[in-house]
Amino acid sequence: MAHVMMYYTNTCPFCNNAEKLLASKGVEIEKINTEQEPEKFAKIVAQIGSSSVPQIFIDGQHIGGFDDLSELDMDDELEPMLGL
Repeated sequence: MAHVMMYYTNTCPFCNNAEKLLASKGVEIEKINTEQEPEKFAKIVAQIGSSSVPQIFIDGQHIGGFDDLSELDMDDELEPMLGL
């Protein structure tokens, strides 16, 4: 199964939706709270050029946010990426 990492905040509804979608697939998520670990998030922002949350990575590949994740799911591309 793929390694999924998500940068999030506690108050972000899109983060919660992304987590629910991934949980519905039975995927464990490595979560990094951007408010508690701003230095890690700053490195990612510099890399991807976006400071919005969530920022989701599957096996190191930047997926984007919830809308991008949801689109992959609707296009039946998410499960293969997750190794399901």
